[in-house]
Amino acid sequence: MIMRRLSLVLTVACIALAASPPVFSQGYPNKPIQIIAPYPPGGATDMISRSIGKHLQDAWHQPVIVENRPGNSGIIGATQVARSAPDGYTILIGSQALYSVNPILMKAMPYDANKDFTPITQVAKLPSFFVVSASSPSNTFQEFVKYVKANPGKVAYGSAGVGTAQHIFMEMLKRETGMDMLHVAYKGSAPAIIDVVGGQVQAAIDFGPSVLPHIKSGKLKALAVSTRERSTALPNVPTLSESGVPDFDAATWFAVHGPGGMPKDIVERLSREINRGLQDPAFRSRLEALGINPQGSTPEELRTLQIDETVKWKAVIEAADIRLE
Repeated sequence: MIMRRLSLVLTVACIALAASPPVFSQGYPNKPIQIIAPYPPGGATDMISRSIGKHLQDAWHQPVIVENRPGNSGIIGATQVARSAPDGYTILIGSQALYSVNPILMKAMPYDANKDFTPITQVAKLPSFFVVSASSPSNTFQEFVKYVKANPGKVAYGSAGVGTAQHIFMEMLKRETGMDMLHVAYKGSAPAIIDVVGGQVQAAIDFGPSVLPHIKSGKLKALAVSTRERSTALPNVPTLSESGVPDFDAATWFAVHGPGGMPKDIVERLSREINRGLQDPAFRSRLEALGINPQGSTPEELRTLQIDETVKWKAVIEAADIRLE
């Protein structure tokens, strides 16, 4: 009789547990959430992180703290998240470099990009603009290509540094067009763009937050945008595909990841709420004004994107023989 009662109690308990939400997600979130932005304040990652943080805080009535942890191409902040508890209270907002570029460029990584993170959602796509000085004789991208081919090895472009997206995108463009250009690597976008404005280097390909103020002030000319679609920030600027480089498509994407092994229901709740925020007109207009295109995804779509992009950029990096010492 005792055993029969015990069996009945256990059966009822199992049914109750099966009908209950997973233990991890009960009451989530019930304490502050920390967003790690692995780059310095003021850049695209920082702006996106603060916009998403505000949305989550307003939606869930819990504090959301954005902490900038720059260093080593974003790896310091990413490593902190990879080693955090997979409970949804520490998440990472970073660019594709953390998952699809750095593991190719660097011999030793403190994390496995595919195992140590849980994909949550893509949040934005950031096109880049091919820019020249306002005093440049080139008014279209086709004219610039002709100028470079008439002066092989004498025209220089600036980038934010060896192995950065700006460097890799330009090397991809050189390969597609047959341009022979010198590469000048700077420590960040700001000094590179200042030298394009001043004519010390003749061109750059860089992102909206870095170049839009100079374009709007008349110090730079935008000859093309790097994505298949025109930018909402500069709708009159043609794409590179429209400018004689068929099917060229290069953009930096930003995404939200958590530590590896996060409970599925917490992942889905975060993904659903962030994607809801991406549809908010005020949220969208705030980012679009900076040349950032809000773009969401499911966790599964993000995982596929990450794998596909790794294959794409591995081919470009190896063809250009880009290495980090």
